[in-house]
Amino acid sequence: MRAAAAIASALAMMAAGCGRELPALKANAKSATPTGSRPAGDCAGSERFIESAWLKCIVIVRGTRRSAIAEVANRLRKRGFRMGCEDALGTLELVAFRGRTRIIASARHGAITFDESDGGKPLDVVDAQFAPAGSRRIPTGSVGLEISTDKFVPSSTPYPLPGGSCPS
Repeated sequence: MRAAAAIASALAMMAAGCGRELPALKANAKSATPTGSRPAGDCAGSERFIESAWLKCIVIVRGTRRSAIAEVANRLRKRGFRMGCEDALGTLELVAFRGRTRIIASARHGAITFDESDGGKPLDVVDAQFAPAGSRRIPTGSVGLEISTDKFVPSSTPYPLPGGSCPS
């Protein structure tokens, strides 16, 4: 009976986000975030329960897509991440790996959408033409930067990176 209660308690704590991986993911996201950026709201994330732990933060960065991604790339290079970048559909995206940690940073102009089902946390950065009601436009001279980080299961083959080089 006590074993069942202990298991139920551990599962409840993990489901509530009280596990051990989320603080490390928050630290990774913070260390990659450009200086002077402003959070669009609270980060969304989840401890490992059924899937791997993950965290997503959206910030507003003064500058261009290129300058925002260049700062992220420089910060991650100093920490030993390998990376690749791709520019497609209005988004400049960086994908970086070190060990089991993956960080994806995407910068674009437009608007930030919010997830009302998750307490109004920022959900995505989209083209302003397609932004739903309730979205917040990104100010002129700034970009929206989404930084996602997670832990992944090791594989016998390396995770593919985008083929382009990242700005510095």
